Amino acid sequence: MNVSVEQVSSALAQVQIPQLEKSIVDLDVIQHVAVEKGNVNLQLRFTIAAYASKSQLREWVHEAVKTVPGVQSVATEFVTGPTEASAQPNGHTPQQEPQPMSRMITLPQVGCIIAVFSGKGGVGKSTVSVNLATALTVLGEKVGLFDADMHGPSIPKIMGINDRPKMNEGRMIPLERHGIKTMSVGYLVDDGQPLIWRGPMITKGINEMLETTEWGDLDFLILDLPPGTGDAQLGLAQDVRLDGTIAVTTPQDVALEDVRRGIAAFKQLEVPMWGVIENMAYFNCPHCGEATEIFGTGGGERESERQGLPLLGRLPIEPLLCQSADDGVPMITQHPQHPITLEFRRIAAEIVNRF
Repeated sequence: MNVSVEQVSSALAQVQIPQLEKSIVDLDVIQHVAVEKGNVNLQLRFTIAAYASKSQLREWVHEAVKTVPGVQSVATEFVTGPTEASAQPNGHTPQQEPQPMSRMITLPQVGCIIAVFSGKGGVGKSTVSVNLATALTVLGEKVGLFDADMHGPSIPKIMGINDRPKMNEGRMIPLERHGIKTMSVGYLVDDGQPLIWRGPMITKGINEMLETTEWGDLDFLILDLPPGTGDAQLGLAQDVRLDGTIAVTTPQDVALEDVRRGIAAFKQLEVPMWGVIENMAYFNCPHCGEATEIFGTGGGERESERQGLPLLGRLPIEPLLCQSADDGVPMITQHPQHPITLEFRRIAAEIVNRF
């Protein structure tokens, strides 16, 4: 039975990307289709990094094409440059003008963009990001929160959001909770599903999500970065206008050594550093009230002085802060008069006055 290119193309048009409500044909994923004696060869351009992995896309394509009667085999190839379909009639591929390595993402309705980062994981950076965003909201600011940690998104859990964002004319509508507009790759994948992405995919995914989200008018957009100084941090520093960055660390020497590298990286990239927040600085005994500095004494203060940066705040180890994150309700909302809440509000007020 003969198989035509039209039959294969028709089958591919049925492959929909759920979050975008468009087919892979509409999204310009299919670059070239060739059929020979029931053997189908496809060239694909990976344009949906924020919504699927290459392995998922390949599986969807193979399943669709194999429904065509007479198909014996399916082979896929991912391409980045011009394909056969774009070649000149003489068979020569046209010369392309050099393309810039990146372009700046413009968010004209967003006032101030702040990146919150840490040198290592486990220092409470996402918890700080959520409560800082909430504190700004309490002060009357319009706030957005973007989860840039593609491999370990935690904003959905901390914010208590289990829904998927809706689409409007190709743009994602951020999910709003506690007065904050949020977006995370965790909204787009099933619970526990890993994103096995390499560096360029991470940068592309972050940029696509950030730019295609309908943020509306915002006074502040908080970017919760993954730990370290990898592709996500480099891409955002180069592609997004960052008005300021805030480092989160614990007093421990290991954490300080790592955050030092992060500060040096952002300084080298000429991104403004606004200050340091020392988390888990001490623990107040609930019985006697004595403060114990479990992870060391004054590490954040010494490092901020060394870097010539303000120490924006010192936050204690507080079980209620951990419980609030597990409950999906920010500490500031759940315990509005707690000393930690007041400290977050003080830090937020300092940020508002600075900007």
